[in-house]
Amino acid sequence: MRKIAFLTVMLLIASQGLSATTYRLFVHGRSGDNHCRALTSTSSGTSDYRNYWGGAVKGLQNVRYVGFDGTRNGGAYSWDTCGAQKQLNDALRVFCTGSNDCEIYTHSTGGLVVAAYFGLHNPSGVHIRRIQLMASAAGGSELADISTRYLGWLGFDTLGGELDQSVSTRGARNGFNHYQSHGRTFYTTSGEGTDYFYTTSAFLPGHDDGVLANHSLCNVNKVKAVKQSCTRGNGRLSRSYRCGFLWLKTCHDYSYRWSPYYTVYAGGSGHSHRDANSDYNRR
Repeated sequence: MRKIAFLTVMLLIASQGLSATTYRLFVHGRSGDNHCRALTSTSSGTSDYRNYWGGAVKGLQNVRYVGFDGTRNGGAYSWDTCGAQKQLNDALRVFCTGSNDCEIYTHSTGGLVVAAYFGLHNPSGVHIRRIQLMASAAGGSELADISTRYLGWLGFDTLGGELDQSVSTRGARNGFNHYQSHGRTFYTTSGEGTDYFYTTSAFLPGHDDGVLANHSLCNVNKVKAVKQSCTRGNGRLSRSYRCGFLWLKTCHDYSYRWSPYYTVYAGGSGHSHRDANSDYNRR
């Protein structure tokens, strides 16, 4: 009987191992649409509701879309029904526990959602293989600063102000400790192209991708004009330039980056903010 019981336990363990699945969770960025769908089982989240990712992510198996409603109280920090944090938490509990694990991919404001979640929480029993933030807004955007300060007052749509408040430079940087990720690495990608004929770049300091400045894209620990491209890794960015009387003096500018963030790809001038949502295969 003991042998039979032992064999039964071993068969159960083996069957669980064979059924283990790696799910790829995709968390979208700022949108005027409500992309929320309840995530209650592993068969949830299979469609790109309201087409943020262009209908479907290509070339990956077991993709699940984590949609949220940006108008919910708290924006990227919202735990309301369909709020960004609650939707992510639901997804982690459904797809990334037990014998299953997950890779997480985000675009733009989705990077803030995920970085904030793991900066503020260390969920038990959740298994994460990789977190990749594409064109991450974890450092905030000056365009959201403008939206919350001026456009709402003028009567323009700002997603109710909630999402833009959270993704403003102040809201994104003051919402949590960016040096804290509870041991997880945030792999990031960026670009310096534009989707908007350079009209938005005038409002963004230093280099930018048309929506986010490089202080956010390069994971720099303060808001500043980063006048250089992101380099691979998470060490400081350094720039030397001629300055002073008759340009005879050499000056140095150093930008220090949050340690849990690690740049894996910088697309350059041919890679815009929108292009970055296809960087999920970059390593």
